[in-house]
Amino acid sequence: MEGVKALFIILMVIAFALVITYISYGTIGYSPKEEIRPLGEHFVKFTFNEEEKTWWAASPETITAALWDYRGLDTVYETTVFYLAVIGCLAIFRLRKPSFLRELEEKGGVELTVIVKVVTSIVVAAILLISIDIALHGHITPGGGFQAGSAFAVAPLLLIAAFSRSFLEKLGFKINISHTLRTLGLLIIAFVAILPPLLSGFILQNQPKPWAAFPGYPVKLGPFELGGSLFYLDIGEYLNVAMGFLAIFLLISLPESVFKKDMEGVESGA
Repeated sequence: MEGVKALFIILMVIAFALVITYISYGTIGYSPKEEIRPLGEHFVKFTFNEEEKTWWAASPETITAALWDYRGLDTVYETTVFYLAVIGCLAIFRLRKPSFLRELEEKGGVELTVIVKVVTSIVVAAILLISIDIALHGHITPGGGFQAGSAFAVAPLLLIAAFSRSFLEKLGFKINISHTLRTLGLLIIAFVAILPPLLSGFILQNQPKPWAAFPGYPVKLGPFELGGSLFYLDIGEYLNVAMGFLAIFLLISLPESVFKKDMEGVESGA
């Protein structure tokens, strides 16, 4: 009986190995050809074509180029909707008597064990670095401002859970700072979008075009690729999204008792 079980296991391992090999060598489905396909040729031509720059977006990252250069207004609208959604959330959770926050800060928060805090500190540092990397390289590799801001959003949540809300604010992640940086991000996007029309170009224009006088945004800064306007737009989007999530998390992490006290004070006219 034991021999049968051993034989069965061996046959299963061999079968599994054959299936993996079968799939790995492309024996099922469509096998890519050596020459570039029409869709790929189209993207290469209009995104990072060093030989013909009349139509290019100056970015090898086709998704970012497609978002900003091909449908940039749609992306601006999405950013505006997100900004307004954050404002709506802040309006719902706003405190009419911020003095309750000072009382909460004096009491401090409940923190977890040293092991949890150490591990969280390491993970948060990695998250912050990765989010910055995603934002700064969004015009070169997959990613961008929105993705980077979403990655950043995990960091304050972990700090609130492992340490406390007051600890997060002591690090400088305060709601008034988030408002300032979020607004700065929106202003960056607006400035980059509006500058070309002021110089006889078109709104959200990145690179020079035969029919527009706008000279285009710089493609490189020394050895560094900028992708024209894409680099600045990703930075603005990163600030907008990251600080928007931070403001929301700071408010919804307040204890329910704080909101109840605030409402009681308003209802009593105090």
